[in-house]
Amino acid sequence: MITGGVRTRTGGSMQEAAVTEQAPTRVALYASVQHRRRRVAEFRRQPGQPAVLSVLDEEWGALARDFHDNGVPAGAHRVPPSAGADFMRALLQRFRMGYYTFVDESG
Repeated sequence: MITGGVRTRTGGSMQEAAVTEQAPTRVALYASVQHRRRRVAEFRRQPGQPAVLSVLDEEWGALARDFHDNGVPAGAHRVPPSAGADFMRALLQRFRMGYYTFVDESG
């Protein structure tokens, strides 16, 4: 299980939250484009199923497609979307990215 902080959406605001045993069911990828946050992709999963990807912006959503096609980097290995809950948790680990943010938008 990935540990650490994640960003979650509560109402219209963002807040920090601890990773819980409950895996997210919807994670959005936001890109900072021209000083605005733009939602560029969304990962969804159903219990027992692999994660699926919807790309909303082909240019800025390329990172999401790469993670879906090749897995999410997690230490010395990658977590594939077929890992379902573990893949969704891996998306929410802290990455050193200036232009992108993954946000838990589950229920």
